[in-house]
Amino acid sequence: MASPGPRPAPPRPVPGPPPGAAGSVQARDLPDYAGRLEEIGALPLEERSAGLAAVHEELASLLREAEG
Repeated sequence: MASPGPRPAPPRPVPGPPPGAAGSVQARDLPDYAGRLEEIGALPLEERSAGLAAVHEELASLLREAEG
């Protein structure tokens, strides 16, 4: 049986950001979406989809802002 050859090196770990560069947005600064999500859950399907898409866009925007 032939040898499969050398194995590729394992992926190198990706370092995290330094503690001081954690970003400007903290979890405590994020809006509370619990009430809004409850309201969205009671909507008809098409309106629910639009409401969830709006929440997604807001959260994605906050994430992009936090990442710099």
